Amino acid sequence: MKRGRIACIAVVIALAAAVTRAQWKPIAPGIDYQESRLDGPTMVYVARADRAKKNWLIDTCIGQGTLKSGRETVSQLAARADGSVNFRGERYDVKVAVNGDYFSFKTGQSASGQITSGWFAKRFLDYSGGSGFVWRSDRRAFLGGNVRNGKQRQRVVFADSADMRISNLNTARGPGELVLYTPHYADTTGTGRDGVEVLVRVSRPVGVTPKADPVRGKIVEVRKQAGSTPLPFDHVVLSGNGRASHTLLEHAKVGQELRIELGVKDYGSEVVPPGDWRQAYASLGGHFYCVTAGKVPADRWERKGKPGAVDRHPRTAVAMNDHYVYLVVVDGRSDKSIGMTITELGRFCLEHLSATEAIAQDGGGSSTMWVEGKVMNVPSDRGKERPVANGYILAIVHGPEKSTSFSAGQGFRTRGDTELRLGPGTNYAVAGRVSAGQAGLIVAHRLNGIRAKKANWWKCRLNDLAGWMPEKKLAALQAGGR
Repeated sequence: MKRGRIACIAVVIALAAAVTRAQWKPIAPGIDYQESRLDGPTMVYVARADRAKKNWLIDTCIGQGTLKSGRETVSQLAARADGSVNFRGERYDVKVAVNGDYFSFKTGQSASGQITSGWFAKRFLDYSGGSGFVWRSDRRAFLGGNVRNGKQRQRVVFADSADMRISNLNTARGPGELVLYTPHYADTTGTGRDGVEVLVRVSRPVGVTPKADPVRGKIVEVRKQAGSTPLPFDHVVLSGNGRASHTLLEHAKVGQELRIELGVKDYGSEVVPPGDWRQAYASLGGHFYCVTAGKVPADRWERKGKPGAVDRHPRTAVAMNDHYVYLVVVDGRSDKSIGMTITELGRFCLEHLSATEAIAQDGGGSSTMWVEGKVMNVPSDRGKERPVANGYILAIVHGPEKSTSFSAGQGFRTRGDTELRLGPGTNYAVAGRVSAGQAGLIVAHRLNGIRAKKANWWKCRLNDLAGWMPEKKLAALQAGGR
């Protein structure tokens, strides 16, 4: 064994022995928070969620709400998610948030893939050697391995049994491609008039959906050479040009059902077994597996001397064992906290948290720990939060809460100038603006009256505009339309 490696191990052991541990502080039922000071000095901030409790979940966020919008701080990510509802109408009470995957400063998009609230928002890198932490709807969790998730495993099947391979997911449409757009791409598809777009209302989030359990949808509209299509809540758009547009026109008929299959094949890696991505609810790309099967696989980076791993930096990680899921942030690059190598991060997760699995996320100036409205650590960008592309949240989940003030088919007039949203909540983009006194109808929807973002929301139609409006902006019409 090399002398340098022996010294590194000795430092790690010394750090582990010199932990000053604060008590775990309960911040919500099942969720606790703790800060630790190690010799170095190094400050570590940890939130944990008790896996025996069913009142919370872990999810991912996207900067400014869509992949094309850009970045925002972890505080802003948490605020955007807080009070929002998922596909089932469950409302998030966000307690903890941290930054997520590496990203491009130029495009503001994450380096790898993302699953958010059960939706497959961005494909993971193929042939990359690994993917990231995966949280499933059944509350199972694992570290993803080397995955394949391209068009060979993803397709749409029409009512006449014809099928098309999905060329890309939530990216700009290329010549001859069929692209699937979800509401996480942007407010609209942003396409030109040289193709065909099929608007589909889906029965559940379009997530990882193998052939045996596809997502079913109903075709609402087929738009030929009409340009960019809005992307409303609980809908997707199939967009094609060239040969793909001709195939869409031949097989996609309004009112018919179709099936969407977005398969992911996980081949595992040197240190993690293949994972089962069915029911994947939340996932982001990760980079260094710092703990696997209760061990720190340090040789994977130490023998190669990777600068991003063997130098001390601020760090963010997701860790877990059978009892808890942990979000971990380490301060660095200052005289108050020098940061950690990946080996030290793994040792902390293993020895202090008893984690059996852990994966490092983006670090450096991105590393941020937010707890109940406050940034707890000191980000290395002179103490200021860096806008990031994505992040993880821990949220208490409240069951659907609905108003019964209106019913489907009921008429109303708008109270003052207002806006229609693409979904139930102010976290969704504006679908259109209407002036005071305009008449409209309540449209039938399973989430009508849902409580989100401190208001109750209704699906409405006003002439050729459709979208969601808060109840306080609706005045019921009396018999006779008055």
